[in-house]
Amino acid sequence: MTSRRWLFALLLAVPVFGFCVSSGVHAHLNSELESALRNQRPDVSADELSIANVDLLCAESRLSSETFCETNQAIALLSQTSLWAAGVGLLLVFSIWVAGRLAQRNRVLLVLLFRPGLYLTVLSLVGLILTHAGIAMAAIYFGESAITNRIHGGIILMIGLGAAGGVFAMARGAFSLVKKAQITVVGRSIARADAPLMWDAIEKAAGSLHSLKPDHIVFGLDANFFVTEADVLCLTGRLRGRTLYCSLPLCRILSKPEFFSIVGHELGHFRGKDTKFSEHFYPIYRGTASALKSLESAGGDGAGAVGLLPAIAILSYFFECFSTAENQLSREREFVADGAGAELTSATVMATALLKIHAFSSIWNDFDSAAASALRDGKFFRNASMLFAGAVAENASPASFDGIADTHLAHPTDSHPPLAARLKSLNQELTALTRDALEVSPETDCLSFLPGPEETEEEISGVYQLLLARRLGIAVKDSETSS
Repeated sequence: MTSRRWLFALLLAVPVFGFCVSSGVHAHLNSELESALRNQRPDVSADELSIANVDLLCAESRLSSETFCETNQAIALLSQTSLWAAGVGLLLVFSIWVAGRLAQRNRVLLVLLFRPGLYLTVLSLVGLILTHAGIAMAAIYFGESAITNRIHGGIILMIGLGAAGGVFAMARGAFSLVKKAQITVVGRSIARADAPLMWDAIEKAAGSLHSLKPDHIVFGLDANFFVTEADVLCLTGRLRGRTLYCSLPLCRILSKPEFFSIVGHELGHFRGKDTKFSEHFYPIYRGTASALKSLESAGGDGAGAVGLLPAIAILSYFFECFSTAENQLSREREFVADGAGAELTSATVMATALLKIHAFSSIWNDFDSAAASALRDGKFFRNASMLFAGAVAENASPASFDGIADTHLAHPTDSHPPLAARLKSLNQELTALTRDALEVSPETDCLSFLPGPEETEEEISGVYQLLLARRLGIAVKDSETSS
């Protein structure tokens, strides 16, 4: 509620200021007219004074060219423009609210309204920035000249420059808001020729689910699984199209059925009605969120900062309204995708895989600090995935599942409901799954699909630590290899 009050304050501050100044100057002109009449006709009656005003006087064509009449016309235009700007601003906010409400009820509307709605909002904001600047400049000019008989041209110039800077920043940044997300992962794309068994198994799973097949399969170190239409930057280069990302560390603790339940979940986003949502909405939605943050940073300093405040406020409100719709629909689509994973294996296997990932992904989050500490000591982890699997095996216990019911899995473009809601959707109880979820060292994990998985893990582990060292400014010499 507080943020919306600030939104209305930013939208209405300049129009209200302009309207008040125009009303004050108009009253000042009427006061001067009354004084002139009293000076010219000391015997003028109160009734005559009451009907004498600038508007009636300037209505006569022979007086319309007088300076004070021209000023009165400009003041009337300022008043009308202020009311118009306030109305357009409020109408824009109301339209965004209505669009967000409609999008909450229908994912098709969410896809159809988001991109064109954002463009229309940006166009409206460019007009409002210029209009607000004009109102502020005119209000200061007429207000100062009427009251103090002097004008601070420097202030008016700064407002004009601020508006120009704001429009420039909008043109440079806002029209690039609608763009695909770009995901960077430390991983390698595995070609069909290098892992035909894996490709055949995943394409067979896609066929069984009647879903679209991935164009690329990437294995990397992030403790996550996802499929996306966003561009993916990896060690193999830039990948365009549909990319399935699989976590090497998590593959070490998942059995083959559990792996395919997760893959089934991801492929479930590319079948039926969810296909267009995954293809056309989420990459754009997440890309826009990233670009909006960049616009906020760009508008923090300089002449365009003040001019951009209403624009950033409205764009943020636009994104907030559609975020509400996205969050609501996201829960539904994640439940449906979990159903696809269960369809490929079973509800129990799907739930167990989710429980493992929720419970043990946090161990991977400690790898950065451990690797950084080792690099500073001149040590180098040869295989991060095996190190992770060993840490999970060592720490796995019933206590690993305490407090994880309300946790969410991270995803580069989608959002996920909490674990408890996903288990409920699968009709599974957390306590009934813990025994199977503690089996974190399967006899044959899913990496058996890859020829020489250790070589892939070691290569990516090396690159990961070199990038970490560069980011932290750690000089890497001839490091001692650590298991």
